Amino acid sequence: MEFLVGLNFHGINCASYQNRPLPIQPPKDYINDSFKIFSQSGIQCIRFPLYWESYERDPLEFIHELDNISSTADKYDILCVYDNHQWGCSSYFGKGIGFPNSLLVQCFKEDTKSSRSSNSRDPEDLKKFWNDWWDRKLSVEGKDGWDAQSEFLERVINTVKNKNSTLGFEILNEPQIFRLRDYERVGKYHDYIITKLSAITEKTLFFCYTYPSPRISFSSPFYQLKTKPSVKVKNKIIFDVHPYPPWFLTMGYYKAISQLMGKIPVYVGEFNAGTEYGVTINTQQFNKYVKTLEAFKVSGCAFWQWSYTIDNSHPAFNLTNVRDNKIYPNTNFKNLLTR
Repeated sequence: MEFLVGLNFHGINCASYQNRPLPIQPPKDYINDSFKIFSQSGIQCIRFPLYWESYERDPLEFIHELDNISSTADKYDILCVYDNHQWGCSSYFGKGIGFPNSLLVQCFKEDTKSSRSSNSRDPEDLKKFWNDWWDRKLSVEGKDGWDAQSEFLERVINTVKNKNSTLGFEILNEPQIFRLRDYERVGKYHDYIITKLSAITEKTLFFCYTYPSPRISFSSPFYQLKTKPSVKVKNKIIFDVHPYPPWFLTMGYYKAISQLMGKIPVYVGEFNAGTEYGVTINTQQFNKYVKTLEAFKVSGCAFWQWSYTIDNSHPAFNLTNVRDNKIYPNTNFKNLLTR
């Protein structure tokens, strides 16, 4: 895969919270106008975060949008990586998004989602969830959680797998662990899901760097090695990493993991100038970051993120302006292209 420069694209119904009000309405022709801008600006590929809880909230609108995204990408010749995304696990716990209520209600109180939907995530809830997830104790209406998730991914894949724009699918964004032994269980999880997905598609499959809890601290490349899929399939397998920002030493760390994994290709599915409050980004930073990524010969990169909503806490995350109910690129987007 050639070096593909792109960005993460924020959807609408594919990114709706199950336990919060629906997001603000996007500007008119948001999807078509955005992809037209990408095509005219030289953006080659998008990473499209989509959420299991959004599907459970409204499966018909979710699939409709997914079909619209893939058809519009075909129209403008933009490649798409469809990312099974989670951040903070789920809106069931508060500010996160990802896993659906049906998976969580069995092991947490029914009123958790109503009492915490606007609050910060409880670390003990997250720990319990991830430990139970890797132990395969969670289920959806009696069905094993891993199987239920694979069925959700199969629905996504079957919707878009025949589109020319479909590059591949990411198994799970930023899996998290709270126990050292779970590195091996992440690897078994990757094998399990990849075996199922490879039966219905030959598209590229991505697996993401595993994030340890702060209690585990530094993650040795030798631990990350255990998360690599070992099952033999016809699909190309790519390792997704998220440097914030992509400093030389950070990329060297990811490169060491890649080498241990047998020189597996690396894709930078997210990058930006940082995650601290008030972070900004300029042309010089863009130049430095992209040159670093090119020097490490990654297969592609996706900046975080293109969205019709504004992140007031992280100015560097914003790539758009909305004027007169239409979407336009802002200075950050133009700086991304000026390199």
